[in-house]
Amino acid sequence: MRNFNAERLGMSASAYGYAEACLQEALDWARQRSTFGHPLVERQVIRHKLVDMALRIEAARNLVYDLAYRVQHQAGDPAQLVARTCMAKIQATQAMQFCADQAVQILGGMGFMRGTLSERVYREVKVMMIGGGSEEIMKDLAARQLGF
Repeated sequence: MRNFNAERLGMSASAYGYAEACLQEALDWARQRSTFGHPLVERQVIRHKLVDMALRIEAARNLVYDLAYRVQHQAGDPAQLVARTCMAKIQATQAMQFCADQAVQILGGMGFMRGTLSERVYREVKVMMIGGGSEEIMKDLAARQLGF
């Protein structure tokens, strides 16, 4: 069972990293691609999508960093660490899913082309969400650890 927590922490860190890579690819594309004479990044709806991606990434990163610190320093009740691990995995994989989806949307047709990072992450997101325990399992485990 201890291996599961380490696996979940690693998956959480990977998931927010993949989400961040999707954001970067989408931002680069939005700066380069023009529609009707203006870069996509000048479109309010695109900027809002990028901010939504950054917001979810930041929330996931903060959970993962806080958890990693607590695990490294053995700070806190072990049950709380298990619950936080579950919540970090949920938050990070949801951020990954959201960012992959939004990046593919921003990239348009390029978002489905093999060779784009976002397309690859989009295909892999379900594996990350299920591996180490599905979201439903993580929520149930966290609830039990928190005494709900």
